[in-house]
Amino acid sequence: MNTGLPPGEQTLAGLLWAISGVMFATLLLSLPKIVGPGISPFQVVFFRYFFGLAVIAPFFAMGAAGQANMPVLAPWRLTRLHVLRAAMALARISAFVYAITRMPFANAQAVTLTNGVFMMIFAGAILKERVNRVTAAAAVICFSGALIAAEPSSDLAFYLTPGALAALFGAAIWGLESVVIRYTAERDRIERTLFVVNAAASLLVLLPALLVWQPMSLQSAAVLALMGPLAILTQVSNMRAFRAARASLLAPVRYTAVIFALFVGFFGFGEWPSPLALAGIGLVAAGGILLTVTAAHASLRTMMLKP
Repeated sequence: MNTGLPPGEQTLAGLLWAISGVMFATLLLSLPKIVGPGISPFQVVFFRYFFGLAVIAPFFAMGAAGQANMPVLAPWRLTRLHVLRAAMALARISAFVYAITRMPFANAQAVTLTNGVFMMIFAGAILKERVNRVTAAAAVICFSGALIAAEPSSDLAFYLTPGALAALFGAAIWGLESVVIRYTAERDRIERTLFVVNAAASLLVLLPALLVWQPMSLQSAAVLALMGPLAILTQVSNMRAFRAARASLLAPVRYTAVIFALFVGFFGFGEWPSPLALAGIGLVAAGGILLTVTAAHASLRTMMLKP
């Protein structure tokens, strides 16, 4: 895409958009912690997707009206994958909401960032992508850091706390969801994808949310409603980033989420991880960056070898 900017400025713009996306995502994930553990994760997730749907619906309608030759609904195979992605997103965000209300924010964020490891595993199993030794070593570093950052329980019979297990489960679901996103991204329009995912997620979580619904103040409801717009801002920032700069350059940027999480945790909630947890967070970031860089080099080498 030609943005009208010189290549260097396009790259800088892409990096700034990517960092903005990480910042918006971190703020989005911090909102349930502000409300506190008294609200069910299903209730939180309903607010996130219902208000996300409210934001994206007008853009979807305008896009459908402006492209009369395009069907409103995607082919059934893609629609099923969008619904599957919505279900996985519900499980992932519910797990993360549970985690951040029971462990320090930065620790939970670090554990969740092992999603790249799980994405590598699922991509190898489903998409038959090869994994070299350097990539495998990076994954081990990243995962080991997550286990340290989780600040395990002193009870040796149960190494990880429930919050850490929830964050790890969310990371695994996120890795599988990323494989689905990779498949559907080039096969459907962005606004239609977002509309279907948000609508499906809202419907899927509605009944569970109603069954465990807890009364909340107007202030708490307003805080949770902000998740919708922040989610759309995150997605728009990411899309603009990938239009301006190479994916291989932008991928490591997501590990700046650890920095934002430390900042939010300290100034927002008075949390600061222990030295051991900080070491684990550093390993997660280092392993994750190495993982994305080696994956990018492998992709570039494959492209160069093609006739």
